[in-house]
Amino acid sequence: MDDFAVEMWGIDSPYVSRQDNFHYVNVFDKEAMAAMDMRDAVVIDTVALVANNARDDDEAAALQRLREQYENLLAALKAGGIRLFVFFSSGGTVYGDIAHPAEETDPLSPETLYARSKVLEEEMIRASGLPYLILRVANPYGGYQIAGKRQGVIPVLIRKALTGETFELWNSEESQRDYIYIDDLAAAIRLLLQNNVMNETVNVSAGSGTSLKQLMDAVEQETGKKLEVMRMASDVPVVQDNVLNIAKLKRLTGFAAAVSITEGIRRETGRIREELK
Repeated sequence: MDDFAVEMWGIDSPYVSRQDNFHYVNVFDKEAMAAMDMRDAVVIDTVALVANNARDDDEAAALQRLREQYENLLAALKAGGIRLFVFFSSGGTVYGDIAHPAEETDPLSPETLYARSKVLEEEMIRASGLPYLILRVANPYGGYQIAGKRQGVIPVLIRKALTGETFELWNSEESQRDYIYIDDLAAAIRLLLQNNVMNETVNVSAGSGTSLKQLMDAVEQETGKKLEVMRMASDVPVVQDNVLNIAKLKRLTGFAAAVSITEGIRRETGRIREELK
């Protein structure tokens, strides 16, 4: 985002080396956050305290711990005088299985602990008194995603194809998702900020569905490699179909995705080929 002075705050991670202006801080520590200059800042929260495949025998206790941590964070941000809190929710999970492109006004149906954590955080943010922007983001990909993680099916598929490793299939090949290339996600956020969108919940995606089978075919076509697939049984509920309606995003900002799924896979394949050299 060349229009904005950007800093990254958080704990050490493999992503830190990609950011020139990094500040180490536990964002859930009120005293540590009080020492940070937050005046008039736009704070974008991409923290995920609950993994997307997390399970807990006592979900109520897990969500209560999450509530307490976010109460600290929201209080620190309010005391610091931020201008806007932008929260990355999960458009791919909070609606659950849904037969039509999900709109922001549709009932939520979180089926996993991860999805329920996002719904809880949304509720807390709306009640906090902070100026906010909740983004129900689809499935972003591209740019830089850590090898070996189960998250990010597109880079995982590409790496598996290029290395000859087995791809573990945890859902039906006909399941559909909505994917958005990282450059388009950044463009959508920039447009929302430039248009001063505030106190809204907005779906952010490319606005079209792609099946897992279509992804696999496109990766095989781009890499010239045949995927080895092993079907697996998931121990957490798996959403079959989830596509987002982005009419609200378009109305507020005029956004249109510039990178097709085919072009995005081409770019990712080139990046990952370089990484594997």
